[in-house]
Amino acid sequence: MAKIQFTTPEGLSGEVELTAERMSLGRADDNALIIAHDSVSSHHGEVYIDNNAWVLTDLGSTNGTKIGGERVETFELTHGGTFTLGHVECVFVGDYAEEEEEAPAYHAAPSHTVSSSGYAATPIDKGSRTGFGAATKPPSHGYGPLYVLGLIGLGACGYAIYTFMNLSA
Repeated sequence: MAKIQFTTPEGLSGEVELTAERMSLGRADDNALIIAHDSVSSHHGEVYIDNNAWVLTDLGSTNGTKIGGERVETFELTHGGTFTLGHVECVFVGDYAEEEEEAPAYHAAPSHTVSSSGYAATPIDKGSRTGFGAATKPPSHGYGPLYVLGLIGLGACGYAIYTFMNLSA
């Protein structure tokens, strides 16, 4: 049985078995594969079989799916291949892991592939995310307190001029 073994940055480890042809992956309880870590999005990705190969697709997650530090959207899982979901390190253990004596043992990085048909070929519109607020926080230049101080200064100057005009009249 194919599975994904994972280790969180805190050192907690576990594994999830791939028991169906298409499964959702994330930290929310309604996913088929649950990795309960804050850096993993509620509905982070999807794992499915495409032409006898396991494929993982990132569904526009906040912290992304990475291979070798590079963010990827869709890639083929290969036995022993490593990848990161958010900040959680993962290793894919292929279907023939129980028969490792007969199967070649290799630890190559997963190849980057994109399916040309089916659900995986659907582009992900990251701008249509809802429920998490803006994708990026607008830059703040920290001028707010300076504006307030300027307004107080203008008010003080105005009051001084008003008072001076009333004293000389």
